[in-house]
Amino acid sequence: MKKLFKKISFLIVLALAANLLFQTDFTKTASAASSYTYYIKSTANLYSSTKSNAKKLKSIPVNTKLTTTSAKKDKMYKVKFDGKTGYVYASKLSTKLTSVTLYTKDNANLYDNTSKKQKKLISIPVNAKLVTQSVIGSKMYKVTYEGKTGYIYPSKLAAKKVSKVPFGKTVRVGNITVKIDKPINEYGESYLFDGNNSYIALPVTITNYGARDYIGWLSEGYVNNKYYDVFDNWYFAVDYEDKELEGSEMLSKGKSLSGYITLKMAKGKNLEFIYADNYYENFITFYGKN
Repeated sequence: MKKLFKKISFLIVLALAANLLFQTDFTKTASAASSYTYYIKSTANLYSSTKSNAKKLKSIPVNTKLTTTSAKKDKMYKVKFDGKTGYVYASKLSTKLTSVTLYTKDNANLYDNTSKKQKKLISIPVNAKLVTQSVIGSKMYKVTYEGKTGYIYPSKLAAKKVSKVPFGKTVRVGNITVKIDKPINEYGESYLFDGNNSYIALPVTITNYGARDYIGWLSEGYVNNKYYDVFDNWYFAVDYEDKELEGSEMLSKGKSLSGYITLKMAKGKNLEFIYADNYYENFITFYGKN
């Protein structure tokens, strides 16, 4: 009888141990299953509690990764960010990273990595459209430009396109890049010399990075003094030397054109020139002083 009792007792203890182990595993599984990963889809705040008078602890930037065990039906999720635990509104979260569109506000470089030993991959002109899924506010953003993927400094980026740039900058307008350099006041060509040496020339370079297409047009913008002669597009067109060109309007992918804007103007005067694409959908104003 004692042996039978001992055997039954042993079986009960074994069953209890097995049940305890099962419960422990189930608890772990349940805990793991209730952990969810989200990303901030628009700038959010971390609050001290779920109450209406909760204090704002920190701002959380777009694409920050957060983990929570809060139920999906909850209005606010409990998360940990930058060493602080608090609550964020569920409406600010997404299960996927957000693609953020930005534009270069200055000539920039694309680098192969974010370290001090980074190497330049390619130059990027002003107003190039870039898309990133990096955490907004990071040291560098991961982007792809002209088929190359790398990293760019956020100080070179803005949410909107730039409308005006100084002479000397290279600007992206659609598939075309345009650069108007600073005026040349003492150019040796005869058509730039009238006896008083009052003609100036602004070197222009246009490059097509897209499909064969029409180039845009340059025209004089607002100038705080009157021209002695009007802007002369013929000089600009005549200096084009490209066999792919048709009627000084078409340009093939990878091709560049160089020419000059010429006019009469005294030194020290301000001037502006506007480049518009062939469809007049994109504009950029170049400005400077003679």
